[in-house]
Amino acid sequence: MSASAWPRGDLDPGSGVTVGAEICAHGRLFGGWGLGLLAEVAQRSTGRRLGDLSVSYLRPVAEGSRLEVACEPLAVGRSLGHYRLDATDGGLTALAGTAVVGPGPGPVEHTGRPPRVPPPGDCPERPYMSGPGAGTAVLLDVRSARDEMGAGVAGSALLWARVRCDLADEVRLAVVSDHVPYLLRRAFPELARVATVGASLRVLGGPVAEWVLLDVSLVACAGRTAVGRVVMWSGGTTLAGVAEQTARLTPG
Repeated sequence: MSASAWPRGDLDPGSGVTVGAEICAHGRLFGGWGLGLLAEVAQRSTGRRLGDLSVSYLRPVAEGSRLEVACEPLAVGRSLGHYRLDATDGGLTALAGTAVVGPGPGPVEHTGRPPRVPPPGDCPERPYMSGPGAGTAVLLDVRSARDEMGAGVAGSALLWARVRCDLADEVRLAVVSDHVPYLLRRAFPELARVATVGASLRVLGGPVAEWVLLDVSLVACAGRTAVGRVVMWSGGTTLAGVAEQTARLTPG
């Protein structure tokens, strides 16, 4: 299997990945696909299910670059294992993360109920700055279920999302979780740039349906730093995971 096959094909632990256009936004690796790549490597390298993943984005990765991903144990027990993940581009670390892997969780208990929205087929495609059918829009199908644009951090969005290729549930959740920058651009249209500097994913339940409902909200904004959260509902009914992102804002 060639290194460029992922995410459409298989991935061998320790192999490199060529960053194709379909996993990029504006010529750079989309943060969700970076998170998904580390999730994939963590599970394939350890043979265990991903439970928790935290990643720092140290530098952007240009389309056409080759990422080498390493997974090293930090502490491994009978139930849980902690691992360090590093993705390097030209010898420089681009993504650095830690993963917790172990057995799948039991029944999920949670507060609140899933939002009520129209089914994906009745919702329009979310807008893309690069236009539909280009970049990440090739493999991601995201529909706008409802936007509630309050002032600044009061904004929220409900989105249906699916991945148009065969990936593990945990990897799909990682990929679609990267929608805090989308909400930030809508809540603060004067921004010139939104760059993710850190992201985390907590996988709770499974199996995950084809369509995942994303409840995206902004938690806080302090100067040029913003924090957002994405609650993910499998099929719009079952809580599957929770993600958070920290972003650096560049005014227009």
